Amino acid sequence: MMKPPRKEAITKALAILMESINEENGSQLPYEDTAAFDSASPETLAEFDNALSIANSSLSQFFNGLIADIRYRRNRPVPIHQIPAEVFTTIVICLTSDYSPKEGERDMLNLMGVSRRWRDIILNSPELWTNIRSDHPPEHAKLIIERSKAHPLSLDWNTSRFHDLDSNNEEFQGTLELVTRNSSRLRSIKVTVGRGSQQTLRRLLDCPKPRLESLYVDLWPEGFDDAHAPTRRFMLAEGTPLKELALDLAGLLDWDSPRLSGLRVFELRKPASIPSINQILLILSTSPLLAQLKLCDFNSPADIPSARTEETSREQFIELPHLKAITIRNLPPSYGISVLSRIRPRSCEHVEVLDYEPSSANTMPWEKLWRERSDTMGALLQLSKLSDPTPAENSRLSIWVPELQVIIQNSTQIGSHDSRLWFGHADAHHALGVLGEFFSGPDFKIPPLSLRLEGAPIWKHKQLDLRQWSCSLESLEVEGTHMARAVYEVLGQQLLLADGTISWSCPRLSSISLFYGSDSNVDEDEEIDDGMALLLAVQKRWSGEHEIPALPQPKQFSVWCREGIFASIQSRAEAIKSIVPSFEMN
Repeated sequence: MMKPPRKEAITKALAILMESINEENGSQLPYEDTAAFDSASPETLAEFDNALSIANSSLSQFFNGLIADIRYRRNRPVPIHQIPAEVFTTIVICLTSDYSPKEGERDMLNLMGVSRRWRDIILNSPELWTNIRSDHPPEHAKLIIERSKAHPLSLDWNTSRFHDLDSNNEEFQGTLELVTRNSSRLRSIKVTVGRGSQQTLRRLLDCPKPRLESLYVDLWPEGFDDAHAPTRRFMLAEGTPLKELALDLAGLLDWDSPRLSGLRVFELRKPASIPSINQILLILSTSPLLAQLKLCDFNSPADIPSARTEETSREQFIELPHLKAITIRNLPPSYGISVLSRIRPRSCEHVEVLDYEPSSANTMPWEKLWRERSDTMGALLQLSKLSDPTPAENSRLSIWVPELQVIIQNSTQIGSHDSRLWFGHADAHHALGVLGEFFSGPDFKIPPLSLRLEGAPIWKHKQLDLRQWSCSLESLEVEGTHMARAVYEVLGQQLLLADGTISWSCPRLSSISLFYGSDSNVDEDEEIDDGMALLLAVQKRWSGEHEIPALPQPKQFSVWCREGIFASIQSRAEAIKSIVPSFEMN
């Protein structure tokens, strides 16, 4: 370990420094050692204090620079510092692109402090100086515009946390002026604005943007209500086609713009102007690389433009092989159906189709798509075609039919695929038949099915027939006394197989849960011996005492009812359990 210099050497060096300070400043402050301070006046001591502070600062600056230079020369041969400048720049772009512009800028500034070479590369790489934010002061924004040279610019304009910036913030207005003057260089714009920003929004959206490829506009409802509807609509000026368009509470004045062809991302939520169905279909048909589609919360059908008379043939399907995420939520049924009936996605990783509004008739609004067994519905549920030689993914399809909805979810155990379809209906019995027809068809490879039914009053008068579900139904859960009683019939239903033999319906059924209601839900004239009815159904299916062979035992068979209610089931529990060991009373 190296020893520090001796005190005599430091004193001699300091004397040389003081001599230089005296020459530079025309002062007379002789210094040989600390004895020079003993007879000095307060004024002289103050001069010594100032002189020594200057000497200390100069020495620190010199030594720090010298040490940095030595370390730079020592580290220069290290491989990480031999990376070509263009490769290093690409790495920085990839690193900072995964974060918000503010976080990316902070990381880039941290990298500049690692070494002189890294700092020089970053300062001299125009492609790293392309992001402008609303919180940049004008001087900072101007520096970015200059350093970026001719490279396209990205703008992240978020004023949702501020109010009345249209008029009373000089720095904000200065940065906005710089942005609008250089709008022809903008390639990406992300705008999030709230109350008091109507003028700002107009300036940002109305300025020419011929190189724009990505446009995200998110307006906060409290700043842009219906009274500001004209402010929320804008025209796309001429330029290259967009790749990404996402509008939240905003809308276009011209949905036929040629800049809407070739989209990769297309999202609309509660748009200020709603495109007609034909306009939507035209956008989709000219965007074969579309990866993300989101249409949400459109207004009532009266607010939607009527379709053109020159509607194209319904046979012309729109192939979207790259579509990975689709969200259709709260649209008028005719609108959503028109879109889904025409598109042909190949395999989506995320699907969310929600229509909460039940039909007033005895049909589902989306029934046509199910009855046609359309490829769209198969793709949305991530079902493989039977003709596809590749193995189907290990997934499970869950279907829940409460009183006025059908909820279908397919979650795979491999990867991150997730599908969620939620449709309104007026008749649970009818809806179950339509879905059963789809899942029993010869078109798709159907994964194991879990079916959950809730006890709507309609089941008091209609039979529950699940024979159409026999090929794939593995789990059945019903809620309500009438529904639970309907299962007695299901367990005893017979099924004619393709080879001519007879079996019991739903032979793959391995999990059964019956949730009975309270006795107050059952009229006196409807009372039956539930225990005996359930025991007879179990004997038929699993005892092996009938001509039809018994099925494999279920892994789980549970009955849930309040204590003291349906005592007949409790009285038959031991007999049922002797046939089906997994039977449990809860």
